[in-house]
Amino acid sequence: MQLRRISTAFVGSASHHRDASVGCHQLASKMSNLMPPAVRMTNSHAEDATETKNNGSSIEICVPTPDDMEDIGGILSVGSTGGDVILLDGDLGAGKTCFSRGFVRGRTGRYDERVTSPTYLLSNSYDVDGGSTKLYHMDLYRLSGAETDLLPLDLENVFTSGISLIEWPSRLNKKPSERLEITLTIDSSTDAAPEIEDEDSKYRRMTLIPFGARWVERLQFLQSEGLLEDLM
Repeated sequence: MQLRRISTAFVGSASHHRDASVGCHQLASKMSNLMPPAVRMTNSHAEDATETKNNGSSIEICVPTPDDMEDIGGILSVGSTGGDVILLDGDLGAGKTCFSRGFVRGRTGRYDERVTSPTYLLSNSYDVDGGSTKLYHMDLYRLSGAETDLLPLDLENVFTSGISLIEWPSRLNKKPSERLEITLTIDSSTDAAPEIEDEDSKYRRMTLIPFGARWVERLQFLQSEGLLEDLM
């Protein structure tokens, strides 16, 4: 099967013109209108404790290009609210920051937003919803995981009130019970561009594992709408 641009699920031929007017902002707007209220409006962390466990469900998809990786980030950004946590793990150079770029651009509606890995800064933040919510992009690669390393990041507040993208979550002492875990690996058996022999030409494998009702519902929605089917 020939893989199509994931954004064509919403913008059709417009997906071939990746500019501010038809990029992640329009993608986000259209998906927000498609999402049922139960998925868009899940702000409460008061679900029963049994619902914070993974129910055994997961999604595995093949991501052939950096543009596809950004599009997936943009799709998953829609409907995100304070308290949403995405943990990004996997191979070095597999696309964690690329995914985050799509997520940030989709959620802020600013397609030209410069999004880089906060490897040395540890955390970058972006205002969303008119400044009432913060979107945090953190890279914990350089940390040891010691409590003193994590303390300045104010993670308890970040996980409660902000939207969080956390690269290298193995450094965390404790993971939030409500979260989406994404693992990215470089698939050495497939080439997106066979004529180019380097790691950047390899397909990426993405595994998404939801923990908690809010993430289970969102992934079920994506599957029911067929938004990821060409990559699965």
